[in-house]
Parts: sequence; C-alpha cells; structure tokens
Amino acid sequence: MKNRKLVLVSDTGYDQKHDDLLLSILDKGYELFCSVGVDCELWEAIMDELAVGDGNYPRYITTTSHSGETESDVIEFAKMFRTSVASGVDIVRV
Repeated sequence: MKNRKLVLVSDTGYDQKHDDLLLSILDKGYELFCSVGVDCELWEAIMDELAVGDGNYPRYITTTSHSGETESDVIEFAKMFRTSVASGVDIVRV
C-alpha cells in the first residue's frame, strides 16, 4: 500500500525547477504535504497554487508548513495526522 503522507525537508530552499517534483507528489495522490526547513512557507504556498491550478480540476491535499520546528517533530505530526486509510510517512529531502 502506498503512503498518503509526505514530509518535504528543505535544505536548499524553493526554486521553480522543483515544480515538477511538487506536481509528481500531487499525481501520486498524497493527502498530506508537510514542509519544514528553508522556505517551508513558500513550499506550502506553491503546492497550494499547483493543487488549485486554473480552478478547473483542483486536487485535494492538506498542506502545512512548520517554520522553526524540528524535522522529527514534523514527522511525528505527520504520523498522527489522519488520512482516508492508515498510512506511513514518506520523507523527501531537497
């Protein structure tokens, strides 16, 4: 069973070249996207924009950003977050 939760850990910050990564996360059907680290609020905002798109075919995903929090705390948050089915947490480092 595939996981429905993802934590993005940003060491480098957001760049438009990462949009393909974010779109692939949407395509995989994740229900939760958490960002932590450099530009975490921007990562969340961009993911929200990509999920809504032009408004004709919006995709559902809960997004959160965790400025000033530790990676381990965000992973624990994601583990406790309820999704439609029981799920582990995937971690992506950028």
